[in-house]
Amino acid sequence: MSAITLRKALGVLAKSSSFSVTTVTQRQKDNFDRLKEQLFVKQDIETDLQRHLDVAMPGEIIFLCGSSGDGKSEILTRCQSAPRNQQRFNFHLDATHSFAPQQSAIEALNELFGNHHQQSHPLLVGINTGMLANFAREGADCHQAIRSAIDSFLLKQQNESRPYQNGNCTFFDFEQYPKFHFDESKQYSPFIKQLLSNLTCDDDSNLFHFIFRRDESINPDLKEVVNFKLLCMSGVQDVLITQLFKARLIKDQFVTTRTLLDFIHHLLMGPDYLFDNLFNNLENDLIRKISDFDPARLHTYELDQFILRYELGLPDPELDDFLIELGKLHIKFDRQDVKAGDAASLIRMFWLLQYESLGNDYHRKFSAFFNEIIFESYSKIWHLHKNYTGNLEQKRSLNRFYSFELIAGIQRYANRKAPELITQKDEFFLGEFGGVKITAPVALKPDWDAILRKNTAHPTYFNIHLKVGEKPLLPFRIGLNLFELLTKLNNGYRPNKYDKSAIVLLDEMIELIAEQAKSSSEIKFYEGAQKVYSARADDDIITISGMEG
Repeated sequence: MSAITLRKALGVLAKSSSFSVTTVTQRQKDNFDRLKEQLFVKQDIETDLQRHLDVAMPGEIIFLCGSSGDGKSEILTRCQSAPRNQQRFNFHLDATHSFAPQQSAIEALNELFGNHHQQSHPLLVGINTGMLANFAREGADCHQAIRSAIDSFLLKQQNESRPYQNGNCTFFDFEQYPKFHFDESKQYSPFIKQLLSNLTCDDDSNLFHFIFRRDESINPDLKEVVNFKLLCMSGVQDVLITQLFKARLIKDQFVTTRTLLDFIHHLLMGPDYLFDNLFNNLENDLIRKISDFDPARLHTYELDQFILRYELGLPDPELDDFLIELGKLHIKFDRQDVKAGDAASLIRMFWLLQYESLGNDYHRKFSAFFNEIIFESYSKIWHLHKNYTGNLEQKRSLNRFYSFELIAGIQRYANRKAPELITQKDEFFLGEFGGVKITAPVALKPDWDAILRKNTAHPTYFNIHLKVGEKPLLPFRIGLNLFELLTKLNNGYRPNKYDKSAIVLLDEMIELIAEQAKSSSEIKFYEGAQKVYSARADDDIITISGMEG
C-alpha cells in the first residue's frame, strides 16, 4: 500500500479505469481490488434477487435488466461465485456478448434460449433494457413465448409489483429500484450516502482514508487531498446528493453506479477545488447537467454586493477572518491578488458549506439564498399525494396547492393572451377570431375521490387529478420542471425558450381542459376591453345578452 498515492487510489473510480467494468477474467487480487471492494454498497435489487433465487423453479429465466453501468454484471458475478449457486443455476452475465466472433448478440440469445428447457437449471441473464426490446422484435420465432413475456414486461406500469413475472420469465428491473426518493428528513439517497461514507469514513479499515491521511501529512496542499477533505463532510455530501436528485428530476438524467463513481472522480481529481470542479468540468455527463444549478449564477442584491465589494478590494474584516480559517483547510484566496472568477468560486464554496460550521461562519450569512425552496415544496406535495387518506388536515394542505398554485397557474397561463380575464378566475380563454376573444366558464377543482383511490406518487413525479365541473380529467403528470414553472407563473414570470419542455406539458394539460370547456352551455365574447357579450344554450334555445363592462 505504501506505493499507492491518493491520486492512484481514486483512479479506481474513473470510468476509464479497468475496474469500472467487472469481467470474468481470473487473476490475483491486489490492493486496487481491495479499494474497489471498499466502495461496495449492497442494493435492494440484489437482496431481492438473492431471495428469489432460493425459490427459483427449474426452467425459469431470470432477467436482471437496466441501463449500461447499473452494476448488473457485478451482481451476477457475486451470485455466480456463491458456492450454493454454482451447481443450481446457469449464468449469462452480459447479453451484449456472443459465443463466437461472427455471432450477433441476438443470435447468441437465440442459442442461449435454444439450449434452455423446462428441466434446465434456472437461467440468470444480465441484459440492457434496449437489448431486451431488440430481442422482443428480432428474436427467433421459436422463442415467441419469451419475446411475448418481454413485450409484456416493457409495457408494464411503473407501480407494478417487483419482480415482474410472466410465464416462466421473471424480470428484476433497476428502474424499479430508484437511487433517489423523496424523504421528509431530506435523506434523498441512502445508497449514495452510504457509498460516500464508504469512501471517506475515518475508520481504521478504510484504505482510502488511510492513504488520504498519509498524503495529507506529506503535501496538504494537493488539490485531491483538499477535495477529499471537503467530501468527508456530511453536509457537503448532502448538498451534492440534492444536486444529483435535481439533475434526475429536472434534466431526466439517470444516475447509474458507474456514472456516479466517475462523477465523484471528476469532483476529486479535477483541476480546481471541488466546488469549482462541480460546475466547470463539463466533459463529465453529470457535471454538464448540474452546471445549470451553479449558485454563482444567482443574482440577489446581497450576493451581487458581495461580488462587487470583493472584486473592488473593499475592507471586510469578517471575511478576512473567515479566509484565515479557510486557509487551514488549505483552500487559499488571496485578497491582495484578486483574480477573475475568485468571487464566483467563493460563492460556490459558501453554497457547498452551507450545512457546515467554519470559523466565524461568515459563509452562513448567505445560506438563505441557497435554500432549495421549490425542491422542498415539491417534496411536500409529493408526500401529500402519496400518503393521502382523506384526513382533513391533508385535504386542506393539498387544496391550498390545487387552488392557489396548480389551478391558478393553469388559468394564468391559459389566459395570458386575454388580459381582460385577469380578474375572472373561472373563465378560460378559447381563442380569438376577428379581434373578438372567446371564453367559457370552467370550474376546475380537485378530484378528491381519484386522489384517494389512485396511486398518485411515483419516484420522480406525482399525478394530479382534476375535474371540470363534475367531469373528471385524465390524470396528469407533474414533475419538478412543471411544478417550478407553475410557481413562477403565479409570481408574474413570462416563459421563454428554456422552459420548452415544461411548456409542452402545460399546453397538453390546457388542451384537455379546453376540450371540456368547449362543451359548456355558456360562452362569452370580449370585443375590446369594454364590450362583453354572453351566449347561453338552454333547451335548444340560444340566448344572447350584452352588457357594458
